[in-house]
Order: sequence, then C-alpha cells, then structure tokens
Amino acid sequence: TLEEAYWKSRPETITTVAGSSLKLFKPNQAFTLGAPRRQAGRRANEVQRKVSLSRPFYIGTTEVSNQQFRRWRAHNSLAISGKSLNGDNQPVVNVSWQEAALYCNWLSEQQGLKVFYKVTDGRVTGFNWESFGYRLPTEAEWAWAAKVSLDGQIKIFPWQSNLYPPSATIDNYADKSSIGIISFTIANYNDGYSVSAPVGSYQANDKGLFNLSGNVSEWVNDYYDLTPNMGEPVQDPTGPEAGDRHVIRGASWALGARGELRLGYRDADTEARPDLGFRVARYVDSPGAKQ
Repeated sequence: TLEEAYWKSRPETITTVAGSSLKLFKPNQAFTLGAPRRQAGRRANEVQRKVSLSRPFYIGTTEVSNQQFRRWRAHNSLAISGKSLNGDNQPVVNVSWQEAALYCNWLSEQQGLKVFYKVTDGRVTGFNWESFGYRLPTEAEWAWAAKVSLDGQIKIFPWQSNLYPPSATIDNYADKSSIGIISFTIANYNDGYSVSAPVGSYQANDKGLFNLSGNVSEWVNDYYDLTPNMGEPVQDPTGPEAGDRHVIRGASWALGARGELRLGYRDADTEARPDLGFRVARYVDSPGAKQ
C-alpha cells in the first residue's frame, strides 16, 4: 500500500549532526505509568496513569555525550571527588532542563527542521507539538522505551527477576567502586565505574536502547504532575501545559536503593546536577503531514 511504501522510506535509524543515533518506534500500545501501591520501593509520586502511545517517534539509543553537547557550545561537566565527569564519551551532566531543550533546538536548526521549543529571551516558553524537530522524550515515551518489553510485559527492574540487588552487572549504579564518593552503595556490586561510564556501555535493552536504567538519570519533556488516571487511557500524553519543575526518569551512577533502580522511579527538578543528563527524541512525519 502507499502507507507501507511510505514507512519503508522512513529510515529505521537516523543520526543527528552531533552524532547521536536514534531508533524509530511505532508503539501503538496502551500501558500504565506509575506503580501499584504495594510494589516494594514504590514512591508516593508514582501515581498510576493509563496512557496510550500511537504517534511514531525516534528516540536516542544512548544519552547525549559531552563531545556531542560541545558541538553546540563549550561545556564542562566538571568532576566529583577527583573523578572526572567531563570525558568526551561520558554523558553530558550538570546541564539544566533549559539547556537540554535549547540543545535540541540547535540540532533542529542544523538539519533545517522546524524547532520544537518556543523560545523568548533565551528561555523556553512553550512547545510546538506539530513540529518534527528534536526534543526531549515525553515521560510516556521514556517509560514505554524503558519498562515495556517487546512482548508487552511491564518490567519492574531491567534484569530478568524482580529480586534486588541484581546478580549480574546490568548498568552503572552506586557500586562499591563509588565508596567514599557517595553515602550509599550496593554491597557486592561492581560495574567498573565509580562515576559515569561512556555512553552505550553495558548491554542494551530488548529495544536496542542503552543506559535507560542507569549511568545518568535523564530529563524528559513533561512538567511534573501527580494527577492519577485510571479511566480511559490518555492518547499520546504530553503532560501539563505549565509547571515549576520537569520530570526526571531513571537511576544513575549515584543511586542504588531498591526504589531507585526500579524502572518506575521518577524525580523532578529544574536545575543541573552531576548525575543528570538526557537523550533526544523527535516525532516522525506521518503520511500527509507537513513539516
């Protein structure tokens, strides 16, 4: 069909001008954000919300690295306790949500795409949901990519069992090599890095995406919200229209408690921190759509 021919012409992977690789997904699936009250380690902010994804999107296979971010502008991810966070292949950290969003606009401009973020006086003031430009993933996209397996099952942890801690090296968490840098570490776990590892380290999940469960926590696009929804699923949710904080998803090299290693873990902030980075996403132009 014409539609089949159209999608065949859309590449399965694309690469930004800075070198990030993104994979195409067409989920067409309903699932539940958050976690049930009785799940061990569940936090109060993990209210359950029924959502459904149908709009195809690309999402980065890895976090944005320091080298890729510095294609836009000079940046120093700094160090902690003498351990550098600033290596070219380490994920960029110590960036605010605003900086991550403005980087996405820069990527769009380099490729002639209509920018996703509306900017006034150098600050993001709104979104253009009709844009196919680069952006941060929505919380629903991030959660689907991280916790919904290809067979539709909801995973609590990125490893096979629901036992904590992991019995094998899965990703970069607060391990014994971080003793003296952070206050809590996982006993008998060693991922080989006391702080962040190079992007793309460890094994990808079943969708071919790396480090969604660890290395650095990640900014997503949504403003922070605590409104439950157990009625009809919200189609392609984009979060509140305004707010004072943005959602953060995923654990990091500085986190290791049971609740933090679950794929349902979420936090919120606006400012930078040394274990917080991001990956990029963008919508796919659909048949008949105009850029």
